[in-house]
Amino acid sequence: MKQNGRFIFYHRTTAEDARSIIESGFRNSSGYFLNNRIWTGVWLSSIPVDNEHGAEGDALLTVKVETDEHELARWEWAGEGRKYREWLIPANIINRCATI
Repeated sequence: MKQNGRFIFYHRTTAEDARSIIESGFRNSSGYFLNNRIWTGVWLSSIPVDNEHGAEGDALLTVKVETDEHELARWEWAGEGRKYREWLIPANIINRCATI
């Protein structure tokens, strides 16, 4: 997951949204996840995920983030039984320190 001082993540989306992200950066999305609280941010994963894991879209972006592990830890969503890790990070943080 860490390569040359950067963390490597993946973001699944539609081709149209991928073009928009590359041109203008990430935007937060909001929704319910596992409870009745609304969560906001951008989902990133440690491996390329697909519909089987709840990610939709025909495009996969590789996102290289330059930050420290402490900063990342606060946004991680721990999940038992999963073979990958997942984060919900505010778009402004990703746009500030990531390369797509």
